[in-house]
Amino acid sequence: MTDQGEGQSATFNRTLYRLIGVEPTVEAMVDCLQVEKLDEINADLRVLDHFGVPAVAVRGCFNKVESGWCAGFSRLTNWEVREPSQRGAALVMLAVDGQVYVLTFGDGFRLIPAGFKDRRFGLRFVVRAVDPDDIRAAVARTPGQGRTDIAMLPGGAPIGRLGLDTYTKLVDRLTGRLDRPELTVEQSGAGRVRSVEGGSGLRLPYGADPAALVSDIRTIAKVSTEELPLPELEFVESVTSVQDQGIVAALNLALDHGLATLGGVRVTATVPTDCLEDIAAVRAVGVRFGPGEEQHISDGFDLDYILSRLRFHRPGRRMPALYDGRVTLYSDSRARAGDIIRTDMLALWVEADLLLEDGRRFVLQDAQWHEFDQAYLEGLAITTRRLITESPSVDLPPWRNGWDERTYNEKVQGGFLCLDRKNVKTPLHRKNGVEVCDLLAPDDTLVMVKRAGGSDALSHLFQQGVVAIDALYNQPEARAGFVTKVAELGGGRRLPDGFLPRRVVFAILLKGHDTLTVDTLYPFAQVSLAYAARTLRSYSVEVEVVGIPTEHNAELDDQAA
Repeated sequence: MTDQGEGQSATFNRTLYRLIGVEPTVEAMVDCLQVEKLDEINADLRVLDHFGVPAVAVRGCFNKVESGWCAGFSRLTNWEVREPSQRGAALVMLAVDGQVYVLTFGDGFRLIPAGFKDRRFGLRFVVRAVDPDDIRAAVARTPGQGRTDIAMLPGGAPIGRLGLDTYTKLVDRLTGRLDRPELTVEQSGAGRVRSVEGGSGLRLPYGADPAALVSDIRTIAKVSTEELPLPELEFVESVTSVQDQGIVAALNLALDHGLATLGGVRVTATVPTDCLEDIAAVRAVGVRFGPGEEQHISDGFDLDYILSRLRFHRPGRRMPALYDGRVTLYSDSRARAGDIIRTDMLALWVEADLLLEDGRRFVLQDAQWHEFDQAYLEGLAITTRRLITESPSVDLPPWRNGWDERTYNEKVQGGFLCLDRKNVKTPLHRKNGVEVCDLLAPDDTLVMVKRAGGSDALSHLFQQGVVAIDALYNQPEARAGFVTKVAELGGGRRLPDGFLPRRVVFAILLKGHDTLTVDTLYPFAQVSLAYAARTLRSYSVEVEVVGIPTEHNAELDDQAA
């Protein structure tokens, strides 16, 4: 099927935003737009009566008499140049079932005030609507550090392959393969793989006529509000903003005091996710604390200046200054009005990490407070619960009382090869070698076995898995040595050509516990397990954790059955 132009296609790829705090009327929708931006583009407005819902269209153009690069070019070449710059901008605003949405075209997204955007709208849909095994990109931030991580896998992969620490980071944007047959694009029969990107906005191919667009918006709203996130992606919503206004007030007061002395609070600069695409074009950054104040211009975001200014605000005025202040990005170092790329609330560019007297940790991020200690614990529990499988891929026998690990490994039958303490030497592990696994399963799964009474032994077990996979994937001597070892001890057993393990099973007998669960696995061991699982998934290696029953428990289970 030949690719049609957007004008003839049943869909077009655009970004949709949901606005909050805007009444679902044409008048209110127009009033929420930035007047100065509308004047700048010499905007034309048109009410869209044929949409069947309240709707209005805006179009115009950002015009610059002289492009930002002209001055430098002219100075360098002694050739006076004044090339204009034009960037078209348009949007369609519509109210569907009492909610206001904006579909943007060109630079139309710059017309929407950031304060009205639902900052998790697109992400909320994506975690419910994509194939979790076909994630293509992610943007995540480390709370309190101002660090943004961008991971991309154009061919798609499970979320674990992107290397995100899913319980200590705030995911701001995800891209994956769309998996919602109700949408217009899925019904169009084009047969192509469709990607969807969700952050504050939601980018996907929408229906190109009014009825189809409204239908798509209703589908998106229904999925986002009535369905649970996919199990593999529910960690994205584990971090929520603090809703208790008493706690918010206490945090604001503590930060207001902390900004005077920087005692008990860590403040860092960050880049709002919506600004990432603009950063490469920024040549100057302006900060203004009030409409009547002179703007401070620098070649980058000047956190020291901001903190010094906040320090001398009166008590009780420092937090409001964060929200009232504005950061303006310019495309030219001369920072003229025509060079403005965008303007955002100062609070979006600052993160604060605050410890209260009771030891609880909160982070101001995206101008909202989040409690990350609780999110960390909940995310850790979710990760551990997923890894402890009730339907393991390997069938291991019960552990008889009185056996040690070596005896147990030697007693396992059914095609398992015991490789306990049969180490493989490599240039990096010349003395003792690497213990690749305790058991090699019939399907070549690596099985690591441990009888443990505390976190230390289990942390060593999980680290063993990381070291083994790292050696097999990165050291040819390790791969060759392991193939030889398996052939020698397995009676001529041959591993497939180019063998690299695809699964690791951690098989555990916990002393003093009948079963292995998220509640019985030691907390420090859960941290080590989560780290090991994340590392192994970056190699495309699946991870399972299974509990080994004792012989007594196995007999009871048989009787119950």
